[in-house]
Amino acid sequence: MEKLKLDQITKSRPEPRHIPEVPKYNKPLVGRMKFYYKNPIVDAYFSYLLAFGARGGADVGEAFYSVLDVGQYDTETWVKNMSAMSHRLEKVADSCFEKKHNISARDTYLRAYFFARAALFNLSAIRQTEKFKELRRRSIDNFRRAGALFSPAIEPIEIHYEGKMLPGYFLKCSHDNTPRPTLYLVGGGESYCEDMLMIFGIGDQERGYNVISVDLPGMGSTAFDGMYMMPDSEKPMGKVIDYILSRPDVDPEKLALFGPSMGGYNAARAAANDSRVKAVIMNSIILNMHDYLVQAKELETLAKYEKTPGFKYLTRLFGSWLAGLFNVMDIYKWRWNVDSIRGWLDACKEFEVDPSGINCPTLMMVGEDEFSYLHTKRFHDEAFQKIQHPIKEMIIGKAELGAAGKNMLPNLTIIRQIVFDWLDELFEKNEKVF
Repeated sequence: MEKLKLDQITKSRPEPRHIPEVPKYNKPLVGRMKFYYKNPIVDAYFSYLLAFGARGGADVGEAFYSVLDVGQYDTETWVKNMSAMSHRLEKVADSCFEKKHNISARDTYLRAYFFARAALFNLSAIRQTEKFKELRRRSIDNFRRAGALFSPAIEPIEIHYEGKMLPGYFLKCSHDNTPRPTLYLVGGGESYCEDMLMIFGIGDQERGYNVISVDLPGMGSTAFDGMYMMPDSEKPMGKVIDYILSRPDVDPEKLALFGPSMGGYNAARAAANDSRVKAVIMNSIILNMHDYLVQAKELETLAKYEKTPGFKYLTRLFGSWLAGLFNVMDIYKWRWNVDSIRGWLDACKEFEVDPSGINCPTLMMVGEDEFSYLHTKRFHDEAFQKIQHPIKEMIIGKAELGAAGKNMLPNLTIIRQIVFDWLDELFEKNEKVF
């Protein structure tokens, strides 16, 4: 990992006219990495199956078997196979539970969760609503069955916000109520709070951190309840922080935020507007959602021709990676409550944050392939100049460690290592030893 402080960033910053073109091999989501598919969108989703395997989400054999007959643009078979694997694993988990093999049941329910969740990568909540709801319910059920078998158990929670409920989870690191450092995981544009608990929290209790994640408006399934993505995300996040600080097992002086992808925007908004945040980690920081998105120039093409007859067929015929984006775009249109890709991109212009309000220790993380995009580089440059606190660092994920892609994916292990080590040093905390 390349770790940079303020003086190193300013000395090495190129003038905008000298920023090179993004190499053609550097595709959104996966960067230069290649896994199984030519289509980089499908390949990215397959890489997530493999990556979450390191967190108990999918065994490598289960992952490869599930895509044996899935073609480049065959979203229907992807959904069918992921759903079928989830069903198989759920039956295995039920059998283990009946025989009181609770650890085996817990671990298998967790994999059943992730395969049902993986099916949602390629399912439209707009055009296939009932199937989407059914798979989402099943994924939640399996996650909660697994969560109940951990020790301490994963607590399902709900946060009141404007007359509605935001679902989430709290995972204690110990059975007592000793105040502990707490990591608040803030999701992104496609995330679910269960995903976030798989990245951090599950299996991490020995590090001595409580972990919480809550689906903000627009995240998870909240759009079904009439809640949509909002630029001023610090408002619902403030309610989550109210809840966190109401607990006796939380040390209020050691509350940190972590936000990947769009979570890098949300975490920045909260840190800039809420002094109760004592540290913030953004992977990577986004200061303007529209500028961030249109770095993938193909999105403008998709927005322009989205409703043109035959366009979808032509993208497949010519092997364009655009063909992998149509169902993905439905997810964003649904969560932003818009009816077109152009409408979504325009709505994202309102999602801006001024980093000068951030006055707490800050860590910015970014994969080197993502960092090669002009606006992403500009965001980090601006943030380093404007963030008020003297402790501000950036770590660039390197390709040779498999951490060069968007948000340093697919290397979840090194992401967690960097975050926990940085927080340990910041909070002058020693790891728990059993």
